[in-house]
Amino acid sequence: MNKLKVYDLCLIALLASLEYVVFVSFSNILYLELITFTICLFAVSFRSEQAFLASVVFGSIMLVFNGVNFWNMMYLCIYPVYSLLISMMRRWLLRFPWLLCIICGSLSFLTGQLLQLPFMLFSKNLTMIYLLMGLKTSFLQGAISFIACCVLFKPCYEVLKRLRSTR
Repeated sequence: MNKLKVYDLCLIALLASLEYVVFVSFSNILYLELITFTICLFAVSFRSEQAFLASVVFGSIMLVFNGVNFWNMMYLCIYPVYSLLISMMRRWLLRFPWLLCIICGSLSFLTGQLLQLPFMLFSKNLTMIYLLMGLKTSFLQGAISFIACCVLFKPCYEVLKRLRSTR
């Protein structure tokens, strides 16, 4: 990782705060989960370390504002990994945007399932019930993230590309 400059630190803070705003803004609307789309968008639009650190800061913000619990700790674990995965595939995803949409929907579905895993600490049966009951919600969230990525990726990417080039 290169040394981070003031520009990088400000950009990371801006991206993390945008991720938090997107999360909070849409969290009260059932099934509308756009944070995975936002993580994917930033991962293909900015350098890997910028997108990764923004995801880490977002997860930290979640812990600070919403309290330390299993659910929020999973955000700190899941989204930076998503950011790294998408960043590593950036070249192919920009060449084949439909692939990004499929991956975004899949990751959104997977998030709903992965968030249930810490409950295994309490009971495997309880976790299985949560996983099965959460399947419908996760499928809908994945489908909505897929559609959002299909509709929003290109215009959002173009805006972020212009923002990057104005530096």
